[in-house]
Amino acid sequence: MYPYFENPHKHIFISYNRKTYHFPAHFHNNLEIVYCFSGAQSIKVGDRLYTLKKGDALVLFPNTAHEYLEYQGAIDEPTEVLSVICNNKLLAESIPDVVTKYAKDPFLNSAQVSENAAFAFEKILSADNDVALLGWTFVALSDLLKELALSPLDQNMELPSKVIAYIDTNFKEDLTIHHLAKVFGYHPSYIAHLFCNQLKIPFRTYLGAVRSEYAASQIRTTQKSLTEIAYESGYRSLNTFCRCFKKHFSQTPSQYKKDLLLRR
Repeated sequence: MYPYFENPHKHIFISYNRKTYHFPAHFHNNLEIVYCFSGAQSIKVGDRLYTLKKGDALVLFPNTAHEYLEYQGAIDEPTEVLSVICNNKLLAESIPDVVTKYAKDPFLNSAQVSENAAFAFEKILSADNDVALLGWTFVALSDLLKELALSPLDQNMELPSKVIAYIDTNFKEDLTIHHLAKVFGYHPSYIAHLFCNQLKIPFRTYLGAVRSEYAASQIRTTQKSLTEIAYESGYRSLNTFCRCFKKHFSQTPSQYKKDLLLRR
């Protein structure tokens, strides 16, 4: 299964799970921190599998494909896992490393996670507004980054973010690999290689996911016909729209719309 692009709508978002769980392979252009309070949680990052146990953490830099997998081993206590996804722009001014560097190994064991950072994660759980969430995220992240071996981003490593930002802005246009190659000054095969090897997803699958996410938001929030939504989302035919949408959501646009109506 290919990873899909996730676009969190909030500037800072937290997920707290009280059991080991599975979440499909995905990526996004924000920074994500994962902390394990107890139990165990497996996470596949690119081609590497990590198992977080009590006190361990992961710092996932933007556009890193990752997948949450249920831990299959025996554990003595219930699993409690916190994920914090934060918009890079909110972090960059105070912690520029989040946009200028990267970590080859994002894993930190419990001995590398300071008491200060662990305390910050506890406070994140009880925070009742985004300002508090962001403040405690700064506290945790500033300590975690000190323990990671960070390397400067080179031009090629910055390219995925630039290409994704361009697609996110222009997905309604008739985008192709050749068009992106011309915009960024690379050979088409290099752009194709970038998607398959760095983002772990073919370009067309990624573009279809972005368009389908937009189409789904239009179905949820407007009274437009599916034909209107298809063309406004960048599709040139209704058949292509239905095929791509079903690949991403496992149901056709009409089924998706019907399910929404039944739940209201």
